Amino acid sequence: MDAIIMAGGLTQRLGMEEKACVMLMDRPLINYLLDSLLGSMHIDRVFVQVSPYSPDTEQCVKETYRDRVSILRTSGDNYVGDMVNAVKDSGIAGPVMVLMPDLPLVTSEHIDMMVKAYDKVGFPAMSVYAPIGLYRELGLRPGTVFNKKGEMLVPVGINILDSVTIDVEQKDTDYLVAIPEVAISVDSVESLHKCEEMLLR
Repeated sequence: MDAIIMAGGLTQRLGMEEKACVMLMDRPLINYLLDSLLGSMHIDRVFVQVSPYSPDTEQCVKETYRDRVSILRTSGDNYVGDMVNAVKDSGIAGPVMVLMPDLPLVTSEHIDMMVKAYDKVGFPAMSVYAPIGLYRELGLRPGTVFNKKGEMLVPVGINILDSVTIDVEQKDTDYLVAIPEVAISVDSVESLHKCEEMLLR
């Protein structure tokens, strides 16, 4: 399976320009996730989508990862359009894992776990969610919450899709995880501090 990190957008809640370049301790956010993807047993190629809104991200990835990670340039006009174009431009012909860049605590083992889960579900698409109660325990307030059959769930920013039918709506299944490292996305100063705290343990 190949993976694409969607890093062409801006971040507003953190008060900084490019989310992927926000520093967590001494490294950009995106580097943590790139290292985990590159270390995964089930991820073959890794791509980073960038746009005119994320020139620093492109430069950061090129400097650190050179020929290990490929850059995909899209317009940055809207997330879904950018994702579809990125998948098409990548030449990926099978399932693709699409991730947000703000998941620094996700490990290679977590990624492998999700790939294995996808292989078993029998659906073209799988979306990863965490229960809202987990965020309450962590003292964090998620930005988006969905009511899924009476259960309040938070999308963590990881999806696996069928690249062949990327431009049509795909039958989707939910994959629920109650793992703090997978659930925490850096979309606020509070979540950035929580990541620092967990990395220092």
